[in-house]
Amino acid sequence: MPELSAQDFFRAAEIPEGAVLSGKELESAFWQIRKMQRESQQQQAFWKSVNDSLSDAYKKLASFQKELESSREALRQANEQLEEKVRERTLELTDKLAKIEEQQQTIRALFTPVIQVWDRILVLPIVGGLDARRASDMMGSLLETVVDTQSTFVVLDLTGVDDVDAETADHLVKMSRAASLLGTTCLLSGLSPRVASALVALDVGLGELLSFGKLQAALQFALRHLSKPTGRSV
Repeated sequence: MPELSAQDFFRAAEIPEGAVLSGKELESAFWQIRKMQRESQQQQAFWKSVNDSLSDAYKKLASFQKELESSREALRQANEQLEEKVRERTLELTDKLAKIEEQQQTIRALFTPVIQVWDRILVLPIVGGLDARRASDMMGSLLETVVDTQSTFVVLDLTGVDDVDAETADHLVKMSRAASLLGTTCLLSGLSPRVASALVALDVGLGELLSFGKLQAALQFALRHLSKPTGRSV
């Protein structure tokens, strides 16, 4: 029977029939097989460790993805709640601003009341100073009322004015000129000595603006001249 060495034994595709290994070769083959077994076990342990690590990593990844999805959902809900609060707050502020604007319009209307005291006679009481905004509101309200009522006379009553400056005087002149363009005569009433002195000191040219000490005198003048088409005295 042929004898095979350990190397021939492992290289052979098939073991010849009746082949034997000597004791020395058999011992060598035995230890090589044990070595291969140990290496195989080590490899199996290594790959098991790798598989365990991968499995643990996959579990952690799945947990992280789940937490991430939960965080995204929580963030989405928080954004929706925040957007809803912003919408509610915006509506609330818009409503408040609308109310404030309405109140301001009411206040401006109260501070710029154009009163029709008689057919074709209007009175505009002026209280306090006139800034550009208030003067513009007054003029707009006055001219609209003049057109609506076809008034002949407008009395600008300064009884509630303690003092005037150049800006206030300029606004009075502009209101008078604007009204005259609509065929209406402006009368000035209620000038106190202090206001009269201030107008003189400012050297304001009031033009054809007639002035009266009291509102009653201005109204009497207007009533006497209502029969005139233009409402102007000759």
